[in-house]
Amino acid sequence: MDLNKKIDHLFRKLILGLALFLLSFPAFSQNDTLYTVTGDVLVGEIISMKLGVLTFDTDYADNEFKIEWLEVEGLESNRFFVVYTRDGRQLIGSIKYVEGAERIVRVITFTTSISVSLYEIVEIKPVESKFKDRLKVYIDAGYSFAKANTTHQLSASAKVNYQTEKWLWEADYNQVGTYQDQIDPSTRTSGGSSLNYFLKGKLFVFAGMDFLSNSEQKLDLRRTSKTGLGYYIFRTNRWYLGTGVGLARSYEKYGGDTPTSDRNFEGMGAFDINAYDIGDLDLKAKFNFYPGITSKGVRVNSEFSMKYDLPLEFYIKLSFTHDYDSDPAIDVSKSDFVFQTSIGWEWD
Repeated sequence: MDLNKKIDHLFRKLILGLALFLLSFPAFSQNDTLYTVTGDVLVGEIISMKLGVLTFDTDYADNEFKIEWLEVEGLESNRFFVVYTRDGRQLIGSIKYVEGAERIVRVITFTTSISVSLYEIVEIKPVESKFKDRLKVYIDAGYSFAKANTTHQLSASAKVNYQTEKWLWEADYNQVGTYQDQIDPSTRTSGGSSLNYFLKGKLFVFAGMDFLSNSEQKLDLRRTSKTGLGYYIFRTNRWYLGTGVGLARSYEKYGGDTPTSDRNFEGMGAFDINAYDIGDLDLKAKFNFYPGITSKGVRVNSEFSMKYDLPLEFYIKLSFTHDYDSDPAIDVSKSDFVFQTSIGWEWD
């Protein structure tokens, strides 16, 4: 066989080998193994684990199925994942099942092998997660009508968040309006955007901006820019508690008979609580404190919500929001609150 034929023969082998290698990827992605506490062994694909629920896909089921994390005995996969632990570690590597050890896996990183208890794992994400896998969208709306005084109340809200291994971006919008014959409408509009960047362990830095307009308090606009340092006091696959301190810059514009505006520097303290492993129930509470630096007084914003999941990604939500300002710029009520009931849909 001459040299040209040998080269041609080797080239054909190379092309065939490359084709077989590429064709092996779909099968390779379906070689993850799930071990349950009841002794079942399933072969398929690990989609993710978050909020105390593992999502797993198999060739023999039409849809992905979800299993409670406490029902999982072990996992094994040659693919790479980001494994988040309750002590703030982010381990990147493949996952090996440790047979004979109660709920223990080994994460094989680039440099070492680390044993981790499943009780310590709070989230698992494939490294190759696509954009849509990292995005969450929530949309909900509510309506009520009272015939006695012809009062209509409308509410609408939306929330979006996008998370990677190192940062989390969130944005939200909420509007509530009460409309009654021969009376000026009462409206409240709020929203904002924030960015968290995760440092080593449970630490993260944050920056964001919020806005609020409220006809009840004659507040045309309150815009608050803030930045600071946050810390997860607790973070498990059942709930988390986060806190933070920082600096805020506020701009307020009031209407009414004597329009006025004001700018101030404020301190900031925050608490964020989320309990998400209570069956189909999800509880959230958030408290932000703004003590004045260039002005006297203190502002407090508090939010509480309870969400109950329904079939087909729908949910029912009850929420309560309260705003307090100990020293408003004009003579208006120091506090205002709104209670909402709504039905929504989520894309997760």
